Amino acid sequence: MMRNKLQHIFIFICFTIMYIFTTPLYSQNCSVDSTGLIPIPDLANGTYQGYQGGLYFGTNTKPVHHINNLNNANSKIKPLNSLGVPDSSMGKIVFLSIGASNPKTEFESFQTITDTFSLLNPYLKIVNGCKGGSGIQKLLDTTDNYWHYVINQLTASAVNRNQVQLIWLEEENTQTSNINFPGAPLALMGEFKKLFNILVQFYPNLQICYLTARGYSGYLDDTSSAGNGLRHPRDYYNGWAMKWLIENQISGDTSLAFTGANRRAPLLDWSAYLWADGKNQRQDGLNWICPVDVKPGDGLHWSPTGNVKAGIAIFQKFYLDAEAGKWFMKKQVTNEDENPETGILLIYPNPSKNYFQIKTTGIEKFDVFIYNNLGQLVMMNHNAGDGDMIYHNLTNGLYYLKIKTGNMVVKTIKFWVHK
Repeated sequence: MMRNKLQHIFIFICFTIMYIFTTPLYSQNCSVDSTGLIPIPDLANGTYQGYQGGLYFGTNTKPVHHINNLNNANSKIKPLNSLGVPDSSMGKIVFLSIGASNPKTEFESFQTITDTFSLLNPYLKIVNGCKGGSGIQKLLDTTDNYWHYVINQLTASAVNRNQVQLIWLEEENTQTSNINFPGAPLALMGEFKKLFNILVQFYPNLQICYLTARGYSGYLDDTSSAGNGLRHPRDYYNGWAMKWLIENQISGDTSLAFTGANRRAPLLDWSAYLWADGKNQRQDGLNWICPVDVKPGDGLHWSPTGNVKAGIAIFQKFYLDAEAGKWFMKKQVTNEDENPETGILLIYPNPSKNYFQIKTTGIEKFDVFIYNNLGQLVMMNHNAGDGDMIYHNLTNGLYYLKIKTGNMVVKTIKFWVHK
């Protein structure tokens, strides 16, 4: 009798183990390729359940007051040594990522681009602190092993917490079952506020935290054992929480104070807004297609193609953003004119199809250097003159024209190609 009981127990344990290891954790359902929801940037001044869209108060343009705050924070970002003291010879500006599994691979893709980006600020040290399985509910425990992992990541990059001045953050409560609106994003905001307070304590020289909205998770199958917080519509609500955090800080929410003795958060701004309604393209063209952009059999994590999309979106934020460009890129190639007195008036047509002209006043001859969005030189034209037709066979995308006279860079201009 005892032997039979032991056999039954053994068989039960075996089946339990088999179930655990064979049940797909993140199984996918490619048929759920849209939800009908509108991405927050595309909503602009439209509304969702009575709440206004747009990244900033019904628009996607930063308020002037916010730009001033970002520029003030930028002025404090300097190469720091291990003691947190400005040091232009040995110091670093550490840009640290915080997040779980999807953020980890998204940021790795971003790093792949920056690793070959010749215009990157040489003082910038980019460190990936994301780790799978690290939802925000874990990060709120300052003794959690996640924070030891981040310390190890910094140490492996020969930097420390005193040098962290910029953070890229994408997070979610992976275990919550709250799918109410606006209750779910409001609750998530409360958790982020607690996390911000931890960040400013851990990183005394932290200036700016860039918030990333999660991508589409509608491809998660109902049978998967993923945490409820990872499922739709939490993916969409995540962006609303990020939007309201940024807007509330701009509006003076004291629980998000970023200066003074009662500082409780870094200055907040957008990184990439990654959510798109599945296969439906946003106004800027971003979408998420199953199975192309998600791992085989996995409805949550990105495939290499999906990670490339995310990495490019993150890179473009810092490459194209006028304020972020001041710390992200070499000083002489930020998105501002390097010398506004030079007489370079405009480039036209812009966007260009297969040629462009540069209109100048007071400059007879100049050289043109064109860089792609990876900072690679793709074309040059020497001894050009005012109004000359400059032909090209560039592919669609954003480029930068660097105009030189002799050895002096006189202006850098954004330039689009669209055929």
